[in-house]
Amino acid sequence: MIRLFLPDSPNLAEGVAITLPPDPSRYLATVMRKGPGDEILVFNGRDGEWRARIDALGKKSVTIVAEGQTRAQPAGQGPVLLVALIKRARLETIVEKATELGASKIQLLITRRSNSDHTNVERLTLIAREAAEQTERLDVPDILAPVKLDRLLDDLDYTAVFFGDEDSTHEGDRGTLPMLKAIKGSDPSRSAILIGPEGGFDDDERRRLRGLPNVHPVNLGPRILRADTAAISALTLFQAAAGDWK
Repeated sequence: MIRLFLPDSPNLAEGVAITLPPDPSRYLATVMRKGPGDEILVFNGRDGEWRARIDALGKKSVTIVAEGQTRAQPAGQGPVLLVALIKRARLETIVEKATELGASKIQLLITRRSNSDHTNVERLTLIAREAAEQTERLDVPDILAPVKLDRLLDDLDYTAVFFGDEDSTHEGDRGTLPMLKAIKGSDPSRSAILIGPEGGFDDDERRRLRGLPNVHPVNLGPRILRADTAAISALTLFQAAAGDWK
């Protein structure tokens, strides 16, 4: 059944009528050829998932009526993904897969070796939205505009940050799974996974990261991973060890 994310909708409840914006209206009426009486599923990130019936089709809008809740909104959230800007196609893959894997938000970063200092946040938000609609997720992660890594570290507000350090030969460094298992039971939304650019963090960035008490370098395995592979792998391990897969 078609699922639509309606972030600007009123609170969903039985009998509430909603006039859809132009894009989803066009999608239902023109692309999917839906008509009055047809059912869809809708969610707004706050009130769970609801079954809704198409009530009326106008020239530019569709009106639906919420009829019953199919799933309640879950209380938990996944980790935050902090990811350096990389090439567009790979960054889009990261956003899509991070949404599927339950990241609560995605903060884009500018590092000294970033391939770009700008990106299309609106397009990335659309990718996240479509991924949530297709995978039965009940919310959509916020995609936050790029900030410099140094600025983020000046005001770091996470209980724990795990960063994949390709130079993971320091004595005392731990593998990703043992480190994640050590925080089992903590609030996942207060944790973050930090993924660097394709060229890795430079020496100054790495030294600063290692000097922060709540930042933990982890080993992502014996091979050097591309940034998109590293992000997907780290999120998968997090969800298995400390997130909503446990």
